[in-house]
Amino acid sequence: MDILIVYATNSGGTLLASQEITSVFQKYGYSTTLKNVSEVSFDELSSADLVVFGSPSWDYHGKQGQVQEQYLGFMEKMKGKTFPKKKFAVFGLGDTSYTYFCGSVDNLVNFVKDLGGVLVGDPLRIDGFYFDQEKNTQIIRTWAEKIATSIAPTTPSESS
Repeated sequence: MDILIVYATNSGGTLLASQEITSVFQKYGYSTTLKNVSEVSFDELSSADLVVFGSPSWDYHGKQGQVQEQYLGFMEKMKGKTFPKKKFAVFGLGDTSYTYFCGSVDNLVNFVKDLGGVLVGDPLRIDGFYFDQEKNTQIIRTWAEKIATSIAPTTPSESS
């Protein structure tokens, strides 16, 4: 199974989270590619079996809870494209002190719907990544483990 992890970051937190997710998927034997959203092509998105989107939430032109700016060009480039039934997972980093906590996650979930994709597992929202990086890294790993096991190919039972 080929997995593409697409991220954007402001202060490096989303990159660190993406690297943790990558290591979990690789532990399960999945072929995993990690790319900044500004470097992702249509073909890469199309060929992946699972695409994981990650973004911090931020204030863009006075609107809180937006995806990181680099995602905006990518989303525009993908307008009108569809990936029916393609599997996606979404995570975001944010801060509950803002009006729209992890609003980027909501935007990415809507983007997946627009693409015709299917979400695998619940979206992950991380509060204050750097304030408790060890705890949040464990939360990220646990989430990635759930995704990894949910997409594992099923094998017929031996009693069949």
